[in-house]
Amino acid sequence: MKIIAQKSNNQNTTNFIEDSLTQEYIDAMSFNVTYTKDNSIVVFSENSVGIAVTNTINDSTLKELQGYEIILLDKLLKDLNEQPEKKDVYLNLAPTNQGVLSDENIKDIAKISDRYVENVKNIVEKYKNLTIHIHSVSRNLVTKLKEKITNFEIGFAFTGNDLSFIDVDYYVIVSNTRNDNIIDILLKENKKVIIYITSDYYISYLYEHYLGEKSTPYLQQTINKLSIMTNYPAIINKVFKQ
Repeated sequence: MKIIAQKSNNQNTTNFIEDSLTQEYIDAMSFNVTYTKDNSIVVFSENSVGIAVTNTINDSTLKELQGYEIILLDKLLKDLNEQPEKKDVYLNLAPTNQGVLSDENIKDIAKISDRYVENVKNIVEKYKNLTIHIHSVSRNLVTKLKEKITNFEIGFAFTGNDLSFIDVDYYVIVSNTRNDNIIDILLKENKKVIIYITSDYYISYLYEHYLGEKSTPYLQQTINKLSIMTNYPAIINKVFKQ
């Protein structure tokens, strides 16, 4: 089982990177990505009102966001590339903030999505020494990522049970929508599956499911094939791996 540390509000970017690179049990780092009003691609941390934060970033210039804990994606990858220790990097592209899709705005939304993905592509392709994985909850963005980016793994993050028309390298499943049947199908197709733990409650929930007294040998074997993305990497390591 691999542990992917998710950048949260608990640490600034510098300390998060330092801890992630020095802790042996952390296999990879995950960051949320979006764009600013002036088309800068930035890394930010979600919080309890994450969608409001994303909207604020999309509607503001980089200069107007100086009070936020935000870093340019290019600078982040440059800093990681200069580190002697290299670990995998996962980038979660937040969906574009353009309201409800309609006949009137479909072309404008398509242009924004194209520019968004193209800008991400231009940045990540400068850092071929890094093992970068890119995913999104947006089917539209995932489709464009698959079309434009071929050097890195592309994934789909979903919060339900509908995987129709999405064939990617890996899947991110939010812990409260975990489905054993879907996970089993994906693993049999040799797909990589990541469980994203959104709160400390689901740590104990998943432990009981996979390793608790009522678990099965099959589930105990399954957890070793999964990766876990979490804000609590130290706890995950202690509970699941030690």
